[in-house]
Amino acid sequence: MHSFESSGDNPKPVILHSTRVGMNLYDREYEKRIVISGLLHDLLEDTDVTSEEIRSKFGTDVAEIVEATSFDDNIDDYLERCYDIYKRCFELGRSAVVVKAADILDNSDYYSLGDSEELQKNQLKKMEYFIDKSEPYIGEEDIFQELNDKFPIVKKQMKKNIES
Repeated sequence: MHSFESSGDNPKPVILHSTRVGMNLYDREYEKRIVISGLLHDLLEDTDVTSEEIRSKFGTDVAEIVEATSFDDNIDDYLERCYDIYKRCFELGRSAVVVKAADILDNSDYYSLGDSEELQKNQLKKMEYFIDKSEPYIGEEDIFQELNDKFPIVKKQMKKNIES
């Protein structure tokens, strides 16, 4: 039941987040495996579901995308964990980058809820980094443009919160 409400230190409703990510990809008419990966992208982080279970029910492509978009628990530093995810997404290619873009788009609505100035600054850094590095993979796609357009809005809102 906890996963319906939040995930670890993350206050957002997790199941709603995953549904929005998947539906965003569906509405943009991405391939079925990308939509399913978007729906499942947080399972490894937020539940006891394993990669093997995802692989057996949804196939290797979906499992690899979900694995690429999931935190490595062995990395403690927040930004390093994020950059590691991005690196794995870029290595896997467009499908994982698209899912991560949809994830970041949805998460960015919650960035201003960060409980410290440091966390908010880190969220901006990771968003800017992802936008910069993802352009070769999805730069021609609408989801990239929306993410790129949203960055200055998020930055302005967070600056306003920090100054308050």
